[in-house]
Amino acid sequence: MAHPVQLSSSRDTPNPLRPYYRPPSIGLPPGDANATSASTGPSSSLGSSARHVFDDLDYSSFLNDGDSASVADMGRKVLDQALWKYTSVLLAQPFDVAKTILQVRLATQLDAESTLRRRTSARFAVDQYPPSDDESDPDEPSYFTPTKPTRAQETDRSRSRRPRTPPSRSSRDQSPAPHVLQLRRPDSVMEALSQLWQQAGAAAMWKATNATFIYNVLLKAVEGWTRNLLSALFDLPDPSSLASVPAEVVAGAMGGLDLADSPSPLASLGIAVAASAIAGLLLAPLDLVRTRLILTPTTSQPRAILPNLRLLPSLTIPPSLFSITLLHSTLPTLLSTSTPLVLRQYFRVDPLSTPATYSLATFLTSTTELFIKLPLETVLRRAQISHLKSAHKNVYTKAAMNSFRGNKSVSGPEMDTIVPVGPYRGVFGTAWSIMTEEGIREQPPQSRMSTPARPGLVAQNKRDKKGQGIGGLWRGWRVGMWGLVGVWGASALGGGGRTGGEF
Repeated sequence: MAHPVQLSSSRDTPNPLRPYYRPPSIGLPPGDANATSASTGPSSSLGSSARHVFDDLDYSSFLNDGDSASVADMGRKVLDQALWKYTSVLLAQPFDVAKTILQVRLATQLDAESTLRRRTSARFAVDQYPPSDDESDPDEPSYFTPTKPTRAQETDRSRSRRPRTPPSRSSRDQSPAPHVLQLRRPDSVMEALSQLWQQAGAAAMWKATNATFIYNVLLKAVEGWTRNLLSALFDLPDPSSLASVPAEVVAGAMGGLDLADSPSPLASLGIAVAASAIAGLLLAPLDLVRTRLILTPTTSQPRAILPNLRLLPSLTIPPSLFSITLLHSTLPTLLSTSTPLVLRQYFRVDPLSTPATYSLATFLTSTTELFIKLPLETVLRRAQISHLKSAHKNVYTKAAMNSFRGNKSVSGPEMDTIVPVGPYRGVFGTAWSIMTEEGIREQPPQSRMSTPARPGLVAQNKRDKKGQGIGGLWRGWRVGMWGLVGVWGASALGGGGRTGGEF
């Protein structure tokens, strides 16, 4: 009697219907799996069987991976970044203080007079010295003796004939306070630094360093958090993680976001600009405190951040600062963020394929951003100091009515500033008054070729014009240009920031 052929149920025996199939080497055997699924055992048996399913997998390579940093490593990295940022702020703070002083300072007629006096003394310095006798022979008689007195002799005679009047009492009474800087040039950063050093030493040059550091850190943090939140709400990827090109390459060249790989570039651009606007508006009170610490003398109290925040009428942005703060926060971000998008999509300029062209284009864009940002920053500083002075006067009035004159923060009706500050007349009104009303600018002298050749006739200056001109809106531009050239040069020498990109 023939016995039926029984198929082997071993896992190692290949199935003739599936010759290329190899059963998995882990897991339960088919018989045990059917028995386990058919039987309803206790929960302990299920847990033990589940533990034995992947008992031969090694998780140590994933848990002890070198790339997964520990808490100590993360803390050390954050500390290193904080020290680097604070060092950067510490090095740039004296120039930032000098630039802020020049932006808010009211240009007067004395600036033009001092500049004219300095140019006049340099122009006629050659007349005060006798002519050189190297080319003349001492034995040769002088056949041509001048009968008209020289210009230096006429100047001496006019000075001797001019009566000397003593200074009036009003001029003596209007002498500036000891803490006011005596700046002769309205656009000289080095003169402002020299005056600050002579006034109070290093304490005057590094004013508001902690406030600047905290403001910069919070601005980046709030802007990044807001950008991520808006991206999640509108179902878009984070703009900071979109670039197919490494982010440090774009940051090393410009510092903006690359939105070329976004599914909706215009929406991502709007999110980035909106995040910058929200961050700037939220941190406007801290920026007010920073401006107050820079423009007040070191003897003015209080000097800490929290007491100055308590002196503000409100911890929200004032209505008078809303428009200029919004423009100052959004326009530079709009330009720096849209430039990589335009370069890559419309001009086919990429930091990897054409690095030299991309670097030059981003440098020109950063220069344009600087010259757009400086007029807005000048108007913003004028608006901030105007609001601070009005708030100080209101606090003094309330303290006088309540007989709290002993408070050091309200020692006088006017807030002491280290320079006379200009008025704020709105965004466009302030810019127009700087160009056409503040101070007097000297016109260049006429050319000698255009004057008639008459004896004793010299070139005359044109009539002086009021206002600082278009250059009054770009006070302190050399500081930003030095920093821009330094960052761009270091980025170019370092390969565009591919090795980490501190800049």
